[in-house]
This record gives sequence, structure tokens and C-alpha cells, in this order.
Amino acid sequence: MNHLVLSLVVLFAFSSDESNAWVLPTAGRARPSTTLFGVDAISVKSLTNHEEEGTLLSESIAKWLDAEWMPQEIHVKMGESAKASYIAMREEGKDDLMDIMMEVSTNLDKNWKEYDKDAFVNAWDVGNYVADYLTQRSGNEGCECSSQIF
Repeated sequence: MNHLVLSLVVLFAFSSDESNAWVLPTAGRARPSTTLFGVDAISVKSLTNHEEEGTLLSESIAKWLDAEWMPQEIHVKMGESAKASYIAMREEGKDDLMDIMMEVSTNLDKNWKEYDKDAFVNAWDVGNYVADYLTQRSGNEGCECSSQIF
């Protein structure tokens, strides 16, 4: 009987606050930092020739899409858009891979009417490929969405 009473007291103590039901009370303890559980950012700072890297990125995107689907001029245009986004970000001093990926995807998405008719992928597929490409080129280990980087 004593175990039942103790169990009910403990259960009530941890679930009495509606907003933090079933959460241990934090009074007197510092909240844990989310950086303890975060993912480290990947920098492309080691890629210093922005024009050359942008060209290689553009060519890689076109080769990937051509191999995945069929050769099309639209793949070259999508690669050129990614190149322009990459170079602009790097010239602004931005080297965070996620920032670059988002910029590439957002810029493609804004102008998607130019690509939509002939493209078999979307802007975010290209952005994911860019992230895989830059992860590999910068020498970082990654979890790739793309099975092969061209």
C-alpha cells in the first residue's frame, strides 16, 4: 500500500503543471543548451576559387540531371542559376553550407516558371544535390541524398 501512495505522489509531482506535463521540474537547474544536441555547421571556407567552384557545381548539376533523366538544356540553365547563387553567397563572405543550399533552392524556386515545363525535379531536389556536392568537395563527411556526385 505504501508503494501505491508513493507512486501517486511522484506521479502528481511530475504532472501537476499542465504546460510541462510529464516533464521533470527544472526549478534550481539550468535548462540544457540546445547546442549540446545540435548538428555542427559545415563550412565551405576551404573552397576559395568561387568562380571555378561555381562552374564545377553548375556542370555537376547538369551531369547529374542528364544521367538521372535525359540530356536537356534546362539542366544547364538550372546549374547556371545554382552557380550564380553560390558565387553571390561566397562573395558576400557566407560559407555555411546550409545557407548556400537554401539560397540556391530559394532562387530556383522564385524563378521556377522558367524550369517547370521541362524539369523532372524541383528546386529543393537541386538544393539537396548542391548540399551533397559541397559536402563532398569541402572534404566533410555527410549523409547524402544523392547516390552519386558528378
